[in-house]
Amino acid sequence: MDRDGRIVSFAYRTNKKYFPAPGWVEQDPMDIWQNVRSTLKEATENCKIDLREIASAGITNQRETLVVWDRLTGRPLYNAIVWQDKRTSSRIRAIDEDFVDIIMKSTGLRPDAYFSASKIQWLLENVEGLRSRMLNGEAAFGTVDSWIIWNLTSRRDTATLEKGKFVTDHSNASRTMLYDISRLRWNPDLLDLFGGIAESSLPEVISSGSMDGYGYISDNAATMFGGYEIPITSDLGDQQSALFGQGCFEPGDVKATYGTGTFVLANAGTEIPKSSRSLLRTIFYSLSDDEMNYALEGSILASGSALRWLQNGLRLFRSEREIEEAATRLKSNEGVYFVPAFSGLGSPYWDQDARGLFIGLTERATSDHIARSVLESEVYMTTDVIRAMEEETGKRITKIRCDGGGSKSDFLMQFQADISGAEVNVPEITETTVLGTAYLSGFVSGLWESRQEIRELWRLGKIYRPTISSEERELKYMGWKEAVRRSMAWRP
Repeated sequence: MDRDGRIVSFAYRTNKKYFPAPGWVEQDPMDIWQNVRSTLKEATENCKIDLREIASAGITNQRETLVVWDRLTGRPLYNAIVWQDKRTSSRIRAIDEDFVDIIMKSTGLRPDAYFSASKIQWLLENVEGLRSRMLNGEAAFGTVDSWIIWNLTSRRDTATLEKGKFVTDHSNASRTMLYDISRLRWNPDLLDLFGGIAESSLPEVISSGSMDGYGYISDNAATMFGGYEIPITSDLGDQQSALFGQGCFEPGDVKATYGTGTFVLANAGTEIPKSSRSLLRTIFYSLSDDEMNYALEGSILASGSALRWLQNGLRLFRSEREIEEAATRLKSNEGVYFVPAFSGLGSPYWDQDARGLFIGLTERATSDHIARSVLESEVYMTTDVIRAMEEETGKRITKIRCDGGGSKSDFLMQFQADISGAEVNVPEITETTVLGTAYLSGFVSGLWESRQEIRELWRLGKIYRPTISSEERELKYMGWKEAVRRSMAWRP
């Protein structure tokens, strides 16, 4: 990114996922690391700039995905357990109600297998020798940002490994279900609850923006910088980073990111939002322990992944463009709804036992109806969260800044405006996740002097306004709510 907020160079790789059992989702940590190295190399070489012109670097990542590695060798001790993984659902269901309240009060999160805590417990109980390694100080548990930073800042030669920085930031720590977001520390009661996790096996938690806390990309790690070491000055979980990248610096500002899942965040200011059983309270970003910013969040576990399922699982369509073309051949869904509860339902329902459902099918239904109902489900779930936020805050949401892959769909964005009854703004640059951590990194390293300066870099790409009546909106939404009700508590 340059000083004007423009993308100078961009590189991309897909991290492969593995599904070793129903409800299990894993990734290879070494694949993630190699993809980071490849994209870093490609992005810097493509733009042919003098590397000394790079002021700083920022990290953003899948937040709840959990990696464990050997602190002596740097090798992973198990595959990364991805945020979508549901292998620990039974453990979450077994949590005593008193502890549910403790978890929610301390971490701001509703107990769910989605978060990192029960993943660590599963590893301790199922990976041979891991507990003793942890107690001996040889095992490190971290979210993907910790894994990447550790590797970027490590130094290697043929014989030795100089350990990298073992850190994370407040935004990522707040997604583990182990971190107290008011006391700003790992909660010892929760470490005990989830299998006796040693605090020494968890990363140091530092400010999201820090001039010296994250270290430098070492020449050994990057193998391309000719001795010049680039400082890492920011670390943000992907959804908080998107909120920052959208310039949502005022309390009440809202963004929705349409990716594998859909995540809706509202800036809550410097005070922790009141307790909520349907939405999550999380740390937005921090510049010091005394400058903490919070957010209210709704997490939708499957949206873009449902589109890929239509292509790769059912093999009904070859691309997302074909799905949208099929959807727009119809004037309405004609009563067909789809609930993409592949891994249960997140906000505002939090039902781990809900499962995917098509309903309203008749002999008239075609693949066009399937396509439309799947696309519409992304909007309905986002609207569920928007309405929950309005109820929590007592304030009407009239404008939503949208980004992610789904924001490129005119059909999806117009339907979002229609069903939410809010104006939808899509920025010129929709890669707001990487944009956010770049902005924070540049703010810390002096590329930009204020958040207001960053906010002014935001550029509107497209705008969508509601086109249907409130009566039609409520009729469509009532059908959706009934479909969700029928998908819940599916435990055959």
